[in-house]
Amino acid sequence: MRHAPSNDIIRASVSGNAPRTNVLVLLAMLAMLAFLSCSGKVEMAVRSDYSARLAVKMDIPEALSTRIRQIGNISASAPLFDVAKIRNEFSTRKTLLLVDASSPSKDAMTAVLWVPNLEELARDTSLTPPGMIRFETVPGTQAQGTLRELAITIDKTNAAQAFALFPGIDARLVDSLSPPALEEHSITATEYRMNLENVIIGKKAMPAFDACALEVNLTAPKTIVSATGGTAAGQTFKAKISLFDLLVLEKPIVLSVRWIN
Repeated sequence: MRHAPSNDIIRASVSGNAPRTNVLVLLAMLAMLAFLSCSGKVEMAVRSDYSARLAVKMDIPEALSTRIRQIGNISASAPLFDVAKIRNEFSTRKTLLLVDASSPSKDAMTAVLWVPNLEELARDTSLTPPGMIRFETVPGTQAQGTLRELAITIDKTNAAQAFALFPGIDARLVDSLSPPALEEHSITATEYRMNLENVIIGKKAMPAFDACALEVNLTAPKTIVSATGGTAAGQTFKAKISLFDLLVLEKPIVLSVRWIN
């Protein structure tokens, strides 16, 4: 098995009972990790041996973090990201490894993840439900030969599993936001927006909420020939997913990239 690149883990001072919130997703699986974050960025570099390195940054603006603490009954001085719990949960994983994690401020988190082999991660049903991640060889044109495809699908059938991929989630905060994506009998996107404005977030915080999104940048080992859910140029794929779409999942979120094998 390949080993994660050596990096000293930054030790953050977090109490064992510190409140927690969600932080990240592996690409779109990485998207669920931005479920409760506001401004998120995931940069993923896939190597020719099918390993991958992911750099993740999550940041919640003060206007929204204040409201999040109110609805989640979280102390104003407590960090929203429980780095200690994140490290502990990742310590037993084999297909998705934590290299580095830190909380530079009480409303922010950065992390580096390492995937030794994308094929093994896609097959690891202890972490990802069948069909959520696909990494396989597909036929291309005669000139292209075979292609490699990485595809991630997040919908209401696998949202809960995707949501649980990254530890450190404050259950009180999840209950407070009541995301339709995790509800068996969910309300419509219009109804949920009304709840956000009138009850959950409040109209004053809605502009900050609406600006929340997850940016995904992927670098493939070779030229990308087709993509879904974003734009591609050369070896780079870019996508942007709004937090509202993640919380509601009225339509499945599908990201896929094909490159020359």
